[in-house]
Amino acid sequence: MNILRLLNESEYIQVNNQFIKPEHHTVSEEFSDDDDVALAARVDGHDLILTVAELEEATPLADGGFWLEGLGYLRFLSRQSLH
Repeated sequence: MNILRLLNESEYIQVNNQFIKPEHHTVSEEFSDDDDVALAARVDGHDLILTVAELEEATPLADGGFWLEGLGYLRFLSRQSLH
């Protein structure tokens, strides 16, 4: 599945061992540029900003998550998947 679609459908994001509710996480799947901000959030008191290009370079993992060099594990979650 397209990583941008997963991002747009998620309510929460897992970054390594933390679950966060992103401040910004909507991007057009058809009309986005590589340098568009796709995800903005605060993790451990630090700003996390990922562009479309960075997300599209992520390596898909068997459990539905993704591996991003320099960041680590990333997974997109809905409220239903947390229960």
